[in-house]
Amino acid sequence: MMQRLIFITLTLFLIFSCSKEKKIERNLWKNGGKWDIVKYEEIVTSNWPANEKNEVNENIGIFQFEKDGSGWMIDSDGYDAQKSNFKYTNSDSELILDFYEFESTRTFDIEWEKNSLILTRSGTSTYTPNGSSIEITDHRMYRHTCEKE
Repeated sequence: MMQRLIFITLTLFLIFSCSKEKKIERNLWKNGGKWDIVKYEEIVTSNWPANEKNEVNENIGIFQFEKDGSGWMIDSDGYDAQKSNFKYTNSDSELILDFYEFESTRTFDIEWEKNSLILTRSGTSTYTPNGSSIEITDHRMYRHTCEKE
């Protein structure tokens, strides 16, 4: 009896975890697939105060997702805009964008609700400037807050 309960619980867990992944995938491309990047944040924390940064920009571009797993992104830094094509895959917790023309892949943690998503990626780097004995550690976090058009 206990094994049967564990089996049923595990089966329900797999069904619901798969369905969230599929819901995200469909929501990305359905109804035109266009997402406005309503806010972009770049936050740097560092043991070297001159490196610290907290930059927030609004309405900097769009993501366009197609049903076939392709798409493009237009983003602007306030002066120039650029279009980057990508192929994408997703799970229930990540979105992977392969910018194949630039041989660059970005993996984002994804927070998703229907027609709203937050894409976050972060990393830490440590380096020693030339001629210095100080080791500097920077932690960078990039976040795109998007809403479906």
